[in-house]
Amino acid sequence: MKNKFHMIQSLSLSVLILMLLIPAGAQARKYSPIELEDQAQAQWHINYASYLIDIGKYFEALEQYDTAVDYSPVAKTRVNAMFGKAMVLSTFLDAPEKAADLYRMVGRNYPDYADTALYRLGFLYYQMDRYDRANSVFRQYLRFFPTGKFKYQAEAVISSMRAKEKQKPEVKPDEKPEVKPDEKIPAKVGKEPTLRVCLSRKVKSMTVTTGSGKDKICTDELGCGRKYKVGMSGKRLTLDGKVVSATRIKFKSSGVLKVSYGSETKKVRGIIDVSIRKGKLLILNLVEIEDYLRSVVPAESYASWPAETLKAQAVAARTYAYYQKKHRTHLFYDVYADTYDQMYGGVAREDKRTDKAVKQTRGQVMLYKKKPILSQYTANSGGFTADAKAIFGAGKAYLVAHKDPASLKGKMASWTKKYSRKDIEAKLKKIGISVPGIRSIKALEKGPSGRIVKVRIKYKSGYRDLRTRTTLGSSRVLKLPDILLKIDKKGDYYTFKGRGWGHGVGYSQWGAAELGKTKKYDHILKFYYPGSSIKQLW
Repeated sequence: MKNKFHMIQSLSLSVLILMLLIPAGAQARKYSPIELEDQAQAQWHINYASYLIDIGKYFEALEQYDTAVDYSPVAKTRVNAMFGKAMVLSTFLDAPEKAADLYRMVGRNYPDYADTALYRLGFLYYQMDRYDRANSVFRQYLRFFPTGKFKYQAEAVISSMRAKEKQKPEVKPDEKPEVKPDEKIPAKVGKEPTLRVCLSRKVKSMTVTTGSGKDKICTDELGCGRKYKVGMSGKRLTLDGKVVSATRIKFKSSGVLKVSYGSETKKVRGIIDVSIRKGKLLILNLVEIEDYLRSVVPAESYASWPAETLKAQAVAARTYAYYQKKHRTHLFYDVYADTYDQMYGGVAREDKRTDKAVKQTRGQVMLYKKKPILSQYTANSGGFTADAKAIFGAGKAYLVAHKDPASLKGKMASWTKKYSRKDIEAKLKKIGISVPGIRSIKALEKGPSGRIVKVRIKYKSGYRDLRTRTTLGSSRVLKLPDILLKIDKKGDYYTFKGRGWGHGVGYSQWGAAELGKTKKYDHILKFYYPGSSIKQLW
């Protein structure tokens, strides 16, 4: 990120603390106070990206990594952010070739990290089972870096690939090789998936009873009863105050279960699964996906909305949950039970109208090139959906900018926020960005929808270029509902007049509410996810 500024202050204690965020190898160069601020911002965004990955917000994580690259004056930090972005692209967004491009970019632009980038590129191809490409890259690595830090790993992978090639069955000329099945999606209608819904991982005790008070609760090995309390004694589980040998306990009932933890109480279908993870209880609800949707759809949409809108929301929510299940196999859960993923209130949120929508679309999932889409949705697009690449730094063919006039008829379509110059300066200072004496805030970069991706803030000592969403927008500084906006200045006040609510990418919930009055649910879905198709998987 480029900034023009004059040195106006000496290093303070806070700036010296910020120096701790500079990697040891980069501290030989002297950094200005603003560069130290920028480095602190960059590290914050990298840390926040890790958190977003954990809660399934992969596109938003990319946005944080890009912000870190913009901010950091330190090459190592920028490279770490690009490596993080590459990991998200390949692991969670089904975009390994885009990840490969990032590794090549690091290799070209950052010679000190070329060996790591080249090794990661080869390992990426290895994970994709593209052994010819992987072998070529690893041999290139050994040629360019004969004493590199990944020398032995590269040799080991080459040896592993050679062994796998020898194990391949010989194919006779008149035989067709066996086609490897698509691991992402079943070829035909199959069994309904069970979701691991994370209710909590922050408490140390919970109670479980039956929803009706009549049905019994049973565990696999610890008997049956009507009420249980689970706690912790060091690293071991306790049941009704007694330490048990089991590392996890599953509670089952013929009816619904009522589970209480912290300040939360939910009645849920399925099984409650409790274990210890990182010093707290990991409380999961193992529930079939269609029962999960009975709670999610009325939480994400108003049950009074048109029936076709509710069906569209059901398919979008089902697709989102299924996508996360396929991409979180390394975690102990598939989705969170709150807005981190989708709101899940249990049986109490179920409604007859949304139950019907779920039932009528049973097993239907949105696909693009035979894989489930990451069905992003936003409250209101403000009349123009956003392009995922412009907003998040990586796109999908089904998440592009296009006009959405129906959204303008719904609620949350427009808004206005007003701040004084001093208020903006104070709010930015609070997160570590110093811009004393702001003179103007203007759009620097816009996406295809007209959303302001970056702004330039001119102040008395120079200017700062900031990403709108990750710095000014969202809930961080000015709490701007969207970045489809105009910025007006009058005296010492700035007025932000905007349209839309959310990131604007994909399905607009209020737009769908209007479209559902005259259009079928499949039309709504294909409008918001162009190029995708609906397929029944179970």
